[in-house]
Amino acid sequence: MRVALVCDWFLPRMGGIELQLRDLALALRAAGTDARVVTTTRGDAFVDGVPVHRIEVPLAPIAGFAFAPGLSSALSRVIRDEGIDVVHAHASVVSPVAYAAVAAGVRADLPTVLTFHSMLHQSSLLLGASDAVLGWSRRVLLTAVSSVVAAQAVRWMPGASVGVLPNAVDAAFWRRGTHSPPTAPIHFVSAMRMSRKKRPLRLIRAFAETVRFVAGAPPLRLTIAGDGPDRVAVGRVAAELGVGALVDLPGHLSREELRALYARAHAFVLPSERESFGIAALEARTAGLPVIAMLASGARDFIAPGVNGLLARDDAELSRFMARMALEEPARRFMSSRNRAETSYDWSDAVTLHLRAYEAAARTAERASTA
Repeated sequence: MRVALVCDWFLPRMGGIELQLRDLALALRAAGTDARVVTTTRGDAFVDGVPVHRIEVPLAPIAGFAFAPGLSSALSRVIRDEGIDVVHAHASVVSPVAYAAVAAGVRADLPTVLTFHSMLHQSSLLLGASDAVLGWSRRVLLTAVSSVVAAQAVRWMPGASVGVLPNAVDAAFWRRGTHSPPTAPIHFVSAMRMSRKKRPLRLIRAFAETVRFVAGAPPLRLTIAGDGPDRVAVGRVAAELGVGALVDLPGHLSREELRALYARAHAFVLPSERESFGIAALEARTAGLPVIAMLASGARDFIAPGVNGLLARDDAELSRFMARMALEEPARRFMSSRNRAETSYDWSDAVTLHLRAYEAAARTAERASTA
């Protein structure tokens, strides 16, 4: 079976969806499925052994959306010429390529899967309107990376059925590091793109409030890995709040470097409320760290409060939970032990779920062709 994984963004552009797509392709290929990536991102024809078909079509922004004349026909040619059996489109915030791939897959009467990777906001109105007119969701298997995003999709497309097809991690890789942090200071860590959406400044403020609350018993530290437009502001605000000396901003770290960082840490904090899944939090959980995340985020699918970590309802609770995690060593040890024993969300499970989704998409396409 030859599967086209279609996405607007792919390596060498670095981000969560790009790395997930690469890892998905590798996992599918290791299981005997000929997965290949189709994208408009420029780069090499192969990435880590995965074939990549790169389509060069200029995008035209109109009324806040991106359109690409000729994109649909270009995708149709790739699907036809490469003998694609299944089209799996991956949609992010702005995804003309993914949606054009859905249209091309439907026109070719192929099993077609669409996975939403981001919170649905501006594009949702267009989705709902186009589905109401064309009814395309009845011919496509709709999925989302978390229950939060799936619920949003259903609200915009009444009557549509949206399943959950979650992201995954290489559990063996993240467990390879020995989790043995020192007794003190209590070390909080996070990994994110430093932008307003991810709320790094809120994390700095919550950390400063925690430092004041515990009053040095125990001492605390915070490391935020990642880069982005707000990195300078994060350092400035940390200094203004009097915690600059306790905050480390090492920039972008590789997975190996993140694993080493997590081995020296006590807890992971994800302050974003608009996190569709929270792959960084899942990686940290798999490495054995208790996770503090926001209840509104997709991380609630894999964080059971009091078992894997804590889920904050608001910013005040985020600060209280950080203080609680700093002060309650038995709770930290229990959560860490449970997380190191977790086996869910590994790529071996994800491949099975994806293959089942492709089988379901084939049945959906067959019913549509005979209706």
